[in-house]
Amino acid sequence: MRKVLYLIVASLALIACKKDGETSYPHADWVTDSYEKSHEEQTFNVHVTSYNVDWEIKPLVDWMVFDTLKGNETATIALTIKANTSIDPREGKAAVVCVIDGVTKSDTLTIKQDGEPLTVSFSPSLLKMSADAGSGQVKLQFNKAYVIENIADYPWLSVTESPSTYLIEEKEITVTCQANTAKEYRRADLRFVMQDTTLTSVLTVYQFGTGSLTSDSLALVNIYNSCGGPNWTRNNWDFNKPLSQWPGVKVEETIEGMRVTSLELNNTGLTGNIPGDVFDLSYLRNLWLGENNLTGGIPSDISRLQEVEYLYLYKNNLTGNIPQSIGEMTSLLRLHLYDNMLDGPIPDSFGNLTNLIALGLLNNNLTGTLPASVGSLPNLEELYLSGNRFTGVIPSTYGDNSYYFNWEVEVNICPQQEGYGFDNCGE
Repeated sequence: MRKVLYLIVASLALIACKKDGETSYPHADWVTDSYEKSHEEQTFNVHVTSYNVDWEIKPLVDWMVFDTLKGNETATIALTIKANTSIDPREGKAAVVCVIDGVTKSDTLTIKQDGEPLTVSFSPSLLKMSADAGSGQVKLQFNKAYVIENIADYPWLSVTESPSTYLIEEKEITVTCQANTAKEYRRADLRFVMQDTTLTSVLTVYQFGTGSLTSDSLALVNIYNSCGGPNWTRNNWDFNKPLSQWPGVKVEETIEGMRVTSLELNNTGLTGNIPGDVFDLSYLRNLWLGENNLTGGIPSDISRLQEVEYLYLYKNNLTGNIPQSIGEMTSLLRLHLYDNMLDGPIPDSFGNLTNLIALGLLNNNLTGTLPASVGSLPNLEELYLSGNRFTGVIPSTYGDNSYYFNWEVEVNICPQQEGYGFDNCGE
């Protein structure tokens, strides 16, 4: 969290500034409020009382700017503190000065301003590359020398910019990937570490595999065969027709040509386990398998679906823990796993799903306490956790969330299975 800027009255010993014997002379009522963004530009008003004596403002540093520097009447003037783009804090003084009977009088203010917080940021923070050998550009912003801590872990990838040994605000780096000959995707999480600090930022590089529309169609055939396709109650596929005409299958143009981007098989009569062939559909954005008879656990390989935005597995007979790897699916917008028999805790990794709009986990056998990180998700408009076996307290991060009142906590979170529940519901 950024520190606040404190405007500190450091020396008012001359505030005989209001009276010096029988003589009154100009003084300033310096503002001593605090500001939330210390290193950024801030403007506030200063009231100067004149007593009909000529006065002059003398900022002693160039990063403090007054809109009026002199006068002989009482006035309210604006003082602007310029942004501090350095990581180092700074200190400066300003004074209202007058001369009476040849004697200089002044009322002085000392301002201490924090430096800009250390930062390393990327645009984009997730770089997606095709299976072919190629390069991509990333804009990098930082304000202290950094090193790439683990680039040797990914021999198939290189970064043209050598580790920084100097201070710069922004530059562009080039990430180059060798060809990925495997069908599966691969990813690299490059750790950029600021020297002499513990601050780390991660640039994720995601390279697709050699999958094609043909490989997608083979995966769908395997899904059909392993999930009781001949007995499906609807969405039966005619393999003699083009893939784009199979009910529930959507095919779209991607950077690697035509690929399956949506698989909508809700209430179709799927049976068996979630087949691993689903995870070969690397361009899938929507996966709707709700209201079926799927059994077994949710495989950790589900995180291979890095493009998925809508993941619906509700109203099945799924068991076991929710895999931590779902927290790697940062494209997710809606995740619905409700009405299953899942157990164990909500993974802490769910705090990484910063794009998530809706999370439905109600009516399972989930246990433990609620992760504070879920309450901090910035875009979570809908949250459904009732009917589980959660205990403890609802963390304060939930009450602080801007969507807290949307969640209808007393209905959608507090009610748990008999013998379970939260200590602070109803408060």
